[in-house]
Amino acid sequence: MRGLLVLAALLMGSASVSGQECIRPAWGACVSFPNGGSHTATSPKKEKITAEVAPGPDICVVNEEELGGENFARFARGGAPWPNDDWYANAEDFCFFKK
Repeated sequence: MRGLLVLAALLMGSASVSGQECIRPAWGACVSFPNGGSHTATSPKKEKITAEVAPGPDICVVNEEELGGENFARFARGGAPWPNDDWYANAEDFCFFKK
């Protein structure tokens, strides 16, 4: 338990180092980006992935599915997969950041 608290504190600290708040909407929720922003996550291949978020419609968490024993989120913007059909983000560590 103590290890989990330390890990959570480290993750929260790394997300706030740049002065930006990590936004992680729940399944079915959306977030708006009137000025754009960025997105970070871990892929199913355990690689760090990033994407720029252009200003535009809300981005919503439209699905969560299990892959290899872990949960991954999929996103949509304006009714289309965001940023593309092949994008899966670990549901435990993805973050959106607003500009």
